[in-house]
Amino acid sequence: MRNDVDRVRELLEKAAAELATRREDVLSGTLILPDRGLDADDCAAFLLAIDERRAVLDAAGFVTVPGGRIALLSKSGIGVGVNAARLAQVGSLTAS
Repeated sequence: MRNDVDRVRELLEKAAAELATRREDVLSGTLILPDRGLDADDCAAFLLAIDERRAVLDAAGFVTVPGGRIALLSKSGIGVGVNAARLAQVGSLTAS
């Protein structure tokens, strides 16, 4: 059975690949995780926010939340990096 970190990584890998097809300056859809990896609690909260429809993840790694849109992914070298702080920010929507 996949855990929450694996599920989030799969979602972000798909989004990173899509982002690379949409932006000429992103040379690879390779997902570059933060040095500390993905936090299990942040991933669980993020998935809950998505499941509860408090946040909507699009195909290119942007999340629509009340009040705007958040980019979880950005160009990082030749690949695509994950903003772990923004992942946690989306997850914090479940606390409210």
